[in-house]
Amino acid sequence: MPRFGMGITSGGKGVVKIMADNADDPRTTANSETGKFRFNSEQPGNSIGFILDIIVVEPDFVAYPPGGVPTNPNRYFLPAGSNENNCEISIRCHSFSGNTFQTWQFYLPYFQNKYGITYMPLCEVRTPTDYVNKKTFDGPRLDLTYVHAGTSGNIDSYAACQALWYTVVDSGYNGGAGRNRPAISVAMTSSGAVSPISRGLMTVFALPMNDAAIPDYSGAPVSGQEVVRIDKDSGGIARVALPGYTVYELDTKRFLLHEDRIPAKILGAGEIAVASGGTAVITTRFSLPLTTYMDYIVRRAGSTATEKFQFWHPPYIESINLNQECGFSYVVSGNTITITSTADMDIVIRYMICANTGNTHTTGGKKILLMGNDGVGDYVQVKRPGSSDVAPNLDDIMVDTRLSYIPLLAEGFLNYNSTDMPDTPGSGQRFKGERKRSLVIPNPNGLLLFPKLGAIYNETSVAPDYDEPLAIWNRHGVAINAGSDSGKCAGGSVWSNIIDETHLDIWSGGDNPWTWVTTQTYDNTTKGVRYYVFGIPPSL
Repeated sequence: MPRFGMGITSGGKGVVKIMADNADDPRTTANSETGKFRFNSEQPGNSIGFILDIIVVEPDFVAYPPGGVPTNPNRYFLPAGSNENNCEISIRCHSFSGNTFQTWQFYLPYFQNKYGITYMPLCEVRTPTDYVNKKTFDGPRLDLTYVHAGTSGNIDSYAACQALWYTVVDSGYNGGAGRNRPAISVAMTSSGAVSPISRGLMTVFALPMNDAAIPDYSGAPVSGQEVVRIDKDSGGIARVALPGYTVYELDTKRFLLHEDRIPAKILGAGEIAVASGGTAVITTRFSLPLTTYMDYIVRRAGSTATEKFQFWHPPYIESINLNQECGFSYVVSGNTITITSTADMDIVIRYMICANTGNTHTTGGKKILLMGNDGVGDYVQVKRPGSSDVAPNLDDIMVDTRLSYIPLLAEGFLNYNSTDMPDTPGSGQRFKGERKRSLVIPNPNGLLLFPKLGAIYNETSVAPDYDEPLAIWNRHGVAINAGSDSGKCAGGSVWSNIIDETHLDIWSGGDNPWTWVTTQTYDNTTKGVRYYVFGIPPSL
């Protein structure tokens, strides 16, 4: 049986620990022996889950029918009675050339009211490519943004998820009534569109999307406080409080474990090689719901002593050839992820399989601490009081020894200046960025680095222009056919380069034009780069 420990330290602090080897004792193994733990709440950067939620967003053309034109569509505001200035969600819908388009926009008050947080959280939006079954997703892509052959433009390398925080128009273009407000957008279309989209999965992280500090919800331990309680009576509770708080604290953010604050799960993690044009299958120990997706970083197969074979995110590009795309698609089915390569070269994918079940809960059970065997091996589980003892779902499971717990090895914000990002590109290297910072990542476990980077902007006006960014994540672009700017990194670009599992380079495109199709720069100016570096196990 896996070694699992939950209890109180001699200092009165609640802890949760899962051992990597069943021969090790969670009570006596020193916290400094990091490689011996699958999870240890006493180690910095460890959390039961950094993914607060995975929200399903789907168009509703009946409740919110189309009207108007693309520049002035029908607009709807939630909650009922709100308007463009104070709504949590706005929905815009119009028809064009026989197709219907609907965009949902989520504003800061939505996240504040739903999760009790004060900051705009990092959000990533993924859209299935199959309109009906909603189980197929694309990997990364390259995009040549030309007006016509021979005209200046960009080549852009994208991860297949949108993580943008832009100002969007609520009431007409600039000068119209109502303030343009920043939002996270999920754009969808009807089935007849060229690229129909029937669903968006919006991942909400418990991490700021901008340069705000990660809140610390703990306090100073107080002797005699009840900080751990597993109780099937009185409605049932399963709680481990953070230092300074008791199990009866009302704010669920003050807990390491709480039955009413259960994060999304990471069901698998590791690396997998996929031959050019081939397939590969990842098998998990859980049935995968429709809210499952694969987060990834991908590289060309080859010796990582050579730069182009290292992990870059978004993937490495060195020319304007689309055949350098590290492309693939994947299908979620049963308990497997089937990857099909569309790349012209062999690739290696570093991945996390993420899922929840839409905040639904089962009922009818009596157990909270559950021990079992799923046919692969033994496991220990802490589940929501009252949930099914036979078939609890992912939103019932609080802790499970079969899951992966991804520590945050490093995080921070780099100002775009010569102090925080002191390095500039050498000859022929401006496609990487205008400034760089090399980081040493503390990683005694030998985990695989999994960075996320975003370009963060200063808001230059009280009522910002339409389509001005506050944050752009997961994009890297390079100018082509742009005269002396050719080969220059685009504004809004961020690029992470994993040199090895303790060294990471971070690049920024600064305030270069974001496109050279017609040379344009943002009014908002670059503030810096926000980064989060997770560590994932080599296999799970």
